[in-house]
Amino acid sequence: MSASVDPEYWQNPSRVVSTPIGWIQPSPHRALERSEITGIVEEYGKAVVRAKAAGFDGVEVHAGNGYLIDQFLQDGSNKRTDEYGGSIENRARLLFQVTAAMVSAWSSDRISVRVTPSGTFNAMSDSDPEALHAYLAEGLNRFGLAYLHIIEPRMSGYLVIKEDQPPMATQRARKIFKGRIIANGGFEPDSAEKAIEQGDADAIAFGRYFISNPDLPRRIREELPLAAYDRDTFYTFEAKGYTDYPFYNDAVKAYCPFTHGELRL
Repeated sequence: MSASVDPEYWQNPSRVVSTPIGWIQPSPHRALERSEITGIVEEYGKAVVRAKAAGFDGVEVHAGNGYLIDQFLQDGSNKRTDEYGGSIENRARLLFQVTAAMVSAWSSDRISVRVTPSGTFNAMSDSDPEALHAYLAEGLNRFGLAYLHIIEPRMSGYLVIKEDQPPMATQRARKIFKGRIIANGGFEPDSAEKAIEQGDADAIAFGRYFISNPDLPRRIREELPLAAYDRDTFYTFEAKGYTDYPFYNDAVKAYCPFTHGELRL
């Protein structure tokens, strides 16, 4: 399901998705019928109810990276002619309805939203991404969310595509969004600290480094070296590259030339 149909998306041989049998081209999608959207919104609310019952602390809706809500937000993928397409106000309607349903199912301080301003992952594009995400940041103010999670456009999926670009999307959102902001995408420990010191964000989220460093907070706090990650194991279906990276002490012991005694750090 999507906002609109784009045959080029699944026909492009360079566009593949990870499955248990390997990387394959995606299957054809279809546009959501107007009558189906109400049910989609309700499902988000039900998901929050289940998460609360399961003991989660909160729920973050992923409205970026080319997933369903992002397909409605960006005009490169949204070609609808009903009240969910065309203007920014119409394209943002689904996100705001979903957010309202989620807040109603729990409370505003347990719900957050993740967006990818100017994001191009999964063949996404928009004619005016700055205007779109300024509208989103302003509109989300009314919900009193736990935080707004922003993935910087210097990332495309898990790839850094603009090494020297500052956290520009986070800096723009800070001027509009009144609540807490978590920034993500292309940060190193030093640049993360700088972003917080400058007031650009209230916290920094790490993804790639958390895969290869299960004790990442400790390594950053104690200025320990970070283990490198292996991109070839991202989005696969085995433990290798996900759950087999050691903690710092164990990694050092594994390379210690001594066979007896205890290694103290």
